[in-house]
Amino acid sequence: MAHQWTRVVLKGKAQVIPPICPICLGEADQKIRYGYKGLEGWLTRTTYYQTFTYCQACRPQVISATRLRRWGYFGAVVGGIALIPLLLALSSLLKDPATGKASDTAVNVGMAAAGLLSLGVAVLVYWVARTLKRRRHPLRPGQVVWGPGAFYTGSARMGLSSGTSVYKAVRPEWAAALLKANPEQADAATYQALPGAARPTASPDSRPFGPA
Repeated sequence: MAHQWTRVVLKGKAQVIPPICPICLGEADQKIRYGYKGLEGWLTRTTYYQTFTYCQACRPQVISATRLRRWGYFGAVVGGIALIPLLLALSSLLKDPATGKASDTAVNVGMAAAGLLSLGVAVLVYWVARTLKRRRHPLRPGQVVWGPGAFYTGSARMGLSSGTSVYKAVRPEWAAALLKANPEQADAATYQALPGAARPTASPDSRPFGPA
């Protein structure tokens, strides 16, 4: 089931992460650090890491999901290894019985078919691992998504706004809690839209480290 994720842009590079589970909104005390890659990350070979806090009940799912990427890499390796015997098998099948050789067209078709079958092997390995993990840690009542419920996705505008931090959350309530924990870094309109109240303003006479 698809979910509409809430995106929040904050000023600065250091934020307070609320002690609320991003999946079920329960009280959380289990800190888990994981990364977000996304399309931009694959293009720039960058992974954005952040530590989030989950509850004890949701922790096993999140840990299992964050380790699923390893199975994707393993599937790619298995698919690459399977490519060699697939090429040999298809090349022998596509040989002309009269000449004992394969035409250029047959070679191209065989290479394309072997590549697709190799990709299929990689996808199958990943799908089997994902299915087994979901069966071992199924969704519980109150959980809206399997796996992490919040991500730090880098800076806004494809990394051009270096002084910003972007978060995505499956629950808008968690995004609202993030804004409440970092009101001075939030845009006034965004704060009004999510927590549903005017953004609090700091007193001009306040001193973050006590009186001068």
